[in-house]
Amino acid sequence: MDKQFTTNQDIILLLSKRIKEYRLAARISQKEMAEISGVSLATISHFEQGVNQNLTLNNLISLLRVIGMEQRLNDLLPELPMPPLALKQINKYIPKQVRRKKQ
Repeated sequence: MDKQFTTNQDIILLLSKRIKEYRLAARISQKEMAEISGVSLATISHFEQGVNQNLTLNNLISLLRVIGMEQRLNDLLPELPMPPLALKQINKYIPKQVRRKKQ
């Protein structure tokens, strides 16, 4: 993402643009995408046009599968280097800042 996206709408519009670009690059029509994904043709059309910005997560994942990009979700939210509970245990041993009373 070259540009800073400040609103959810900016990000959704980028996603809709990218899904359309990948669909076209794969030479898949909206109708074919609908048949393969199980997402309605109207939903796909409205999403790509930026009309419908409330695509369900389930539908988004289905569209990503059609264009072969569902594995990239791991890039979006990679696994933490350490489980949260282990991190919590380590944090117990890190001294907290001491507030000094003003005299």
